[in-house]
Amino acid sequence: MARDYKSRANPPRRSRTGVPGWVWFLAGLLVGLFFSGLAWLKLLPAELRGPTEPVANLEPRAALPEADDADDEAPPKPRFDFYTILPEMEVVVPEPEVRLRPTAAQKREAESSQSAADRYMLQMGSFRKHADADRLKASLALVGIQAEIQRVNIDGGQVFHRVRSGPYTIDKGRQLRSRLTENGINSLMIKLK
Repeated sequence: MARDYKSRANPPRRSRTGVPGWVWFLAGLLVGLFFSGLAWLKLLPAELRGPTEPVANLEPRAALPEADDADDEAPPKPRFDFYTILPEMEVVVPEPEVRLRPTAAQKREAESSQSAADRYMLQMGSFRKHADADRLKASLALVGIQAEIQRVNIDGGQVFHRVRSGPYTIDKGRQLRSRLTENGINSLMIKLK
């Protein structure tokens, strides 16, 4: 059988007559926004959607009950917990910003006016883990301050371990607090009730 050795020309290339890429992008974006809008309307709370039935079909609602019916079903009285919580709260005594050196007479007058009830505790920390509280207590012993760890239950069973020292007079408390500050330990001065 004979073969045809004639050179064949390459077939003509087809030109791209398809849709450009930006049109596909825009179409996908519009479809995505449409479905997002539908999902938003579906998840919108009922109060914000507006009436679900046509306005023409709305019937007048029943009249509000008389005042006599309202007296039978009084709303329950509110329960306030702050009466029990507030007495348990502690008062933090802020450090005075300007320290003036009192004279000897002023010191004696202040000591005499101070009653025995004015006692203060120093709290150096409060931790969830006892090991952390024990570590702070050991570092306080190195500074020369004897502290104790109190276990406290707060708000429904959370346990905290407070590292405290005291009770002290206000002057002794301020001295110890300044010593703690020199050693890089933060503390709070708490007035005892």
